[in-house]
Amino acid sequence: MIGSKNDRSNVSTGSIQEPTIPSANTSTSSHSKNLSHIATPAAVIGPKIRFKGELVGEEDLLIQGTIEGTIDLKNNNLTIGEQGIIKANAKAKTIIIEGKVDGDLRGAERIVIKESSNVTGNLVAERVSLEDGAKFRGSIDMDTNSNVDIKSSPTSTSSAKAEKGS
Repeated sequence: MIGSKNDRSNVSTGSIQEPTIPSANTSTSSHSKNLSHIATPAAVIGPKIRFKGELVGEEDLLIQGTIEGTIDLKNNNLTIGEQGIIKANAKAKTIIIEGKVDGDLRGAERIVIKESSNVTGNLVAERVSLEDGAKFRGSIDMDTNSNVDIKSSPTSTSSAKAEKGS
């Protein structure tokens, strides 16, 4: 009988296992950081997916593919994985970047630029952190009281690493 206590073979016990969702950081290198404060994304755009247009959603998203256009996740988390390539302006509660981004980003709470990332664009968030080794070119606005329109912000070159309130 399959799944009985007396059956010790490699036969399934008949229980259903939940599918696993790839983590934001599939690398096992030493630069991996614990992102336990960020929920596992409910949706994933895989590395072989290319999307052009306006991407709007109300759940956490992990992008490992290529996106061109705009991304609006309102009060949810956006993670651009190491294989992710974004040519878009994006808005989300928290934005974590491990891949390549060319566009302006607005994080309601925070933006994290990981060591493996390459970002060109303007950042607006209460808290912004850049890890050592991350490539960044653009401006950072951490003054959330200002009503700066991210699309009209002038791009400036910056190699400074900013961190506030981590």
